[in-house]
Amino acid sequence: MRLRNIALFTACILLSSQSTDADSPQTVTPEAKPPAIPATPFADGERVCFLGDSITAGGYVQTLIADYYLTRFPERTVHFFNAGRSGDTASGSLSRLKEDVIDKRPTSVVIMFGMNDVSRGSYTANPTDAQKVRQQQALGRYKAKMEEVVARLRDEANNPKLYFMTPSPFDQTVVLDRDNNQPGCNDGLGRCAAIVRQLALENNAPVIDLHGPMTALNLQQQKLDPTWTIVGPDRVHPGSPGRLMMAWLFLKAQGVPATISRTTIDAAAGKVAESVNAEVESVERIEEGVKFMSREQALPFPINASPMELFDLLPIGDDLAQQILSVTGLSEGTYELRIDGAAVGQYQAADLASGLNLAFNKATPQYKQARRVAELNSQRRNAEATACSLLNTRRWMQSYYKVDVDDPKAVQAHYDHFEDKKQYSAVMARRYMEEWPKYSEFRKRAAELQQAAEASREPVAHTFELVRISG
Repeated sequence: MRLRNIALFTACILLSSQSTDADSPQTVTPEAKPPAIPATPFADGERVCFLGDSITAGGYVQTLIADYYLTRFPERTVHFFNAGRSGDTASGSLSRLKEDVIDKRPTSVVIMFGMNDVSRGSYTANPTDAQKVRQQQALGRYKAKMEEVVARLRDEANNPKLYFMTPSPFDQTVVLDRDNNQPGCNDGLGRCAAIVRQLALENNAPVIDLHGPMTALNLQQQKLDPTWTIVGPDRVHPGSPGRLMMAWLFLKAQGVPATISRTTIDAAAGKVAESVNAEVESVERIEEGVKFMSREQALPFPINASPMELFDLLPIGDDLAQQILSVTGLSEGTYELRIDGAAVGQYQAADLASGLNLAFNKATPQYKQARRVAELNSQRRNAEATACSLLNTRRWMQSYYKVDVDDPKAVQAHYDHFEDKKQYSAVMARRYMEEWPKYSEFRKRAAELQQAAEASREPVAHTFELVRISG
């Protein structure tokens, strides 16, 4: 499996750098090598805004990134802010930049636009000359407005660190039972990615490439299964596997540590042979095994089960989640690992000597603690995303429909005028009427959950026992 991971990841890199015919929607978009400007990890005290469209607004990718920081660096406090807006563009973000980003006093801003900027509707199997013109105009507008966003952040937000992300792909190659394809759109997003790389270079800022590796993985897997996609049935919004891949690419670009802890016990000698990011003491030989105390300095990266299929395709565990326990000097046989008296697994002496990765063992108290942290962070995401959605609905009704959003009768009349109450704008108007009075409560709740997640992540000491049960 490891050889397959390495081969596939190499294929992703090679595919993402291949050239393509601009008129062919079935090839990989050209991806020039990104500038060699490192994306540094977030430091203690950072305030990080994620600015983008609906792919950002859901908050899922930045929540995975926040999960990593909460559990890997319990001594750091890093606050993440959702500045995404459904349907938005680089141009559209300018009207909300002050309230959503600048007023948050960010130390870092992560920028990802493109999916709505590219003029998806102008991409067809056989585009007309007029559609080709619109495609080019969209790219020119995207470049100009991205430059304007960056200039304002430099001037008005006290020159924060910038992290540029290339757009995630539009999956134009997956075979679906729905008529929602726009051939060539992903190639257009590849051109947006080239603009992003140039903009990052001009601003001496790092670029995190999502478009190239995600497109390459799609094509690789679709050779085996034409219905496979890293994105989703709408071809636009990544589901759980896609979000995990995006978070992995971001964290990998930052060069964050893979190690949660690394402990080696010499059972024969009754001593600690190695201890990395863990305080290990009280090692003692016991009948048919060994016992010791350990306080690890970090918790496992708490990834849900739904995207775990990616672990067979990409080296995510190798890069982000290494909680290694090795025990040498044991007699041959099968041993039960108990942590705080509870069994968490049974292993052969040879496997224990080689080293176990406990990072995804859901029975360990460390993993259970990390999942509690992640659940609190997920609740924080829900509260924050709800508040952001309500605020963006309010702005949209004001700017597009010219509704007096502070007049309940005017909002009700706006909702009533929709014949189809399932239409998106009608649904959002009804939601606004029901939940806007609780807007401040959602914001307060998000802050409280942030504090609760931080308070619950402190690692604690555990008693480890290995007891021989057969052999």
